[in-house]
Amino acid sequence: MSLTRRAVAATLGPTAFLGLAFVMLGAALALAFALLAGFLVSPLVDAEGVPRWAVVTTAVLLGALLLVVVGAVPAVRRIEGVATESMLLVTFDGGPPQAAAHWHDRWRSVGWLCAHALAGAALAVWAAAVPVVAFERSPWLLAPAILGVPVVAALLVAGLRRLAPVLLGPSLRERVDRLEREAVDLGERHRIAREIHDSVGHALSLVTVQAAAAARVQHSDPDFVAEALAAIEGAARRAAGELDHVLGLLRVEDVPRRPSPDLTALPDLVDAARRAGLDVTLEVPSPAVELPQVVSRELYRVTQEALSNVLRHGSGPCHVRLDRGDRAVTLEVTNGAGPAASRAGGRRGHGLRGIRERAAAIGGTATAGPVDDGWRLHVVLPLGAAR
Repeated sequence: MSLTRRAVAATLGPTAFLGLAFVMLGAALALAFALLAGFLVSPLVDAEGVPRWAVVTTAVLLGALLLVVVGAVPAVRRIEGVATESMLLVTFDGGPPQAAAHWHDRWRSVGWLCAHALAGAALAVWAAAVPVVAFERSPWLLAPAILGVPVVAALLVAGLRRLAPVLLGPSLRERVDRLEREAVDLGERHRIAREIHDSVGHALSLVTVQAAAAARVQHSDPDFVAEALAAIEGAARRAAGELDHVLGLLRVEDVPRRPSPDLTALPDLVDAARRAGLDVTLEVPSPAVELPQVVSRELYRVTQEALSNVLRHGSGPCHVRLDRGDRAVTLEVTNGAGPAASRAGGRRGHGLRGIRERAAAIGGTATAGPVDDGWRLHVVLPLGAAR
């Protein structure tokens, strides 16, 4: 739609009075600054030897200076943004304008305040002076001059609507800051999703395996069934606790952040896998507590996901070996390829991809693939990744 058609639509549309009121606010601003500038230069009017043009020029420059000073106030951008949204019905990308935080945005606010005041002054001059001048020239020109007032107002409103996103909309720096905040939020949600996948997914794998084993021997081995049910209850309780915690974080509740499990909890993780029926051995030659916290935490999650994959797709015996070097720590998980692997079919999961993402996030590597008659996961994490 052209600017002229927009002007006609604004003149006849239901929002015409809001736009007219906004322009009249600009006229009130211009009048206020003009009166203040006139008051400040009034001593020059009675001064001898000062020409009239010098007084007028000084008043104009002083009024412009006052506009610049007021427009540079950070809160003006927010005030004008609220008025522009509610009266001109302009929608800004990224929400309503906030207070100007940088001088670049302050100068844009100055430009908008000047445009607002000038638009109001132009409408006031037209409405007050043009009909008088037209009538003095010819009475027949009075009606067109009066009818031209709403058309001029509509043109000014349309121009301000087009100019508002440029001068009040988000600057490049604000767009970059918003994208950075969104990236941080997305990364945090991605991290929480991985935590849910690793912790709750592992618990569900244990529950599934234990329930299946208990169903097979429910009549012949009641002691095993009781032990399996106790293990299922413990795994479900832990999973429910972790799920409530991460869902609270997603709801942005005031949830205290609990420390994530690390390698100090690795023996309990292996014992839980044993209770699920997996023949697993653990080899930890180096003290796990001496590892950096971020490395210890990620190794625990990687081991948890690896054991879950063995329970779902592989078979025992499974061997978990942790070895610490001078610059890196190595985790190796090997297991046999049993009937569960063939039952998995071609189903693709997110476990191995999550392991690779965890390793890459702190500068490490993760490889997985068949070896001999089984499967091996090999993860190397640098010790210098701790922060």
